[in-house]
Amino acid sequence: MTIQVQKVVFNFVTTILIMGGYLFYVFEIQGDINLPKVLGTKFWGVFILELTMLMVLAKIILFILFAIFKKVNNRNKDEEDLGFIDERDKLIEMKSDRYSHWIAMFGFMVSMIPVSMGYSVHYMFITILSFGFVSSVMSDVWKIYFYNKGL
Repeated sequence: MTIQVQKVVFNFVTTILIMGGYLFYVFEIQGDINLPKVLGTKFWGVFILELTMLMVLAKIILFILFAIFKKVNNRNKDEEDLGFIDERDKLIEMKSDRYSHWIAMFGFMVSMIPVSMGYSVHYMFITILSFGFVSSVMSDVWKIYFYNKGL
């Protein structure tokens, strides 16, 4: 497995674990406090902002640890650099990001349907959050597919 595929798989797994852990924390551990607030827009605004900050900070820390582990583990081996990106890697990233953005934009459009039908705003937040997570995961899945396909 190349270093690029390893980074993508690592990103895929950490995205699922961080999102799952945060959802478990908010709705299971803090459920008594948070469940009565679920219908409020303030709850969803804070929820998404906290999730965004957590994802960014956790990804930075985890990728630093990943780089340190790879350097220590492959000290004597001649392996490609973690930061090495060629034209093929850029093309794969552009294609997977394009498909991911299509899912995110479709999710945004779908999230407007409950609001336009007169439903509560929390349905919009749930839809945007769901499609955002799916687009992030699918971006990694497409990168793995394109790397294995040999694009």
